[in-house]
Amino acid sequence: MKWFDQFGRHSLPWQASNSSPVNPYLVWLSEIMLQQTQVITVIEYFNNFIQHFPDLTALANADEDAVLAQWAGLGYYARARNLHKCAKIVVTQYQGKFPKTLKQMISLPGIGESTAGAILSISFGQNHAILDGNVKRVLARYHQVKGHYGQIATINELWHLARQHTPNTCNADYTQAIMDLGATLCTRSKPDCERCPLAPHCLAKKYDTQSQYPNPKPKKIKPTRTTTMLIYRNEKKGIYLEKRPKKGIWGGLWSLVECENDEKIIAQTIKEFDTNARIQTKLPIIKHSFTHYHLIITPIVVNCTDAASTFQSIAQLKVGLPAPVKKILAQLD
Repeated sequence: MKWFDQFGRHSLPWQASNSSPVNPYLVWLSEIMLQQTQVITVIEYFNNFIQHFPDLTALANADEDAVLAQWAGLGYYARARNLHKCAKIVVTQYQGKFPKTLKQMISLPGIGESTAGAILSISFGQNHAILDGNVKRVLARYHQVKGHYGQIATINELWHLARQHTPNTCNADYTQAIMDLGATLCTRSKPDCERCPLAPHCLAKKYDTQSQYPNPKPKKIKPTRTTTMLIYRNEKKGIYLEKRPKKGIWGGLWSLVECENDEKIIAQTIKEFDTNARIQTKLPIIKHSFTHYHLIITPIVVNCTDAASTFQSIAQLKVGLPAPVKKILAQLD
């Protein structure tokens, strides 16, 4: 704990300070945002989010579109939808206070065992292990745990080690310390072993195998998919957007009409939307990468009549948009 007191991160916006006690709402929000996302990216989104939704009640009472609008750009949008659902449940079923048992916490949308352990540990000082990406990396190197996280035997061993190392006292400090070790010293590349307090007993350091642990996931070639995005615009330069299904990519966000990248299909799709519509221009192709595939987007600007449908001013949009759609709209005059 001495290392954490001296070198740990103590000024993150969701952490307690001399002037403010631990706020479970901020801890929970940060833990959800930090899933799949680095701290340096999260900070700006976090600060902006709490300006719009300063507490649990404000978030629970908000419209889903408003929540997604503030989340847009962070990706993995199911996190935002679950965040909203969770806030509603805690307000209605728990009188606005987070439950204090692991079983109850895990039952909430978007909260797994590691996230629940972090919230209960940091917010309430309870003795619970965590196993986020940083902790997995620290433990895998320290013990030279073989196998990739996706393998059941490997993840079970890491959970066993995580529980074994979790102390009965000062649990909140330990939880933050081991996360900080992974984030600041035991990094994916070029770990700073010379400054690491665990180095004297770390097996990866002893055998100079830091680059081998954690064992990498077998590489797979990402497939490439294509789509055409139609930017329907009226005479006032308003655009037409449609809300995507909650399941699938960009779930619940507002996006442009899509169709296959085929001239006949494009023409038919435009005709079905507005028989008087005409293609104005094609914008530069955009490549957007997801976890499992690359998406090649061909944006096409289409001039429409006012009567075709409901158009919105780009400057007045207050809904969540996928990152590539933001790029496309930014190119419009």
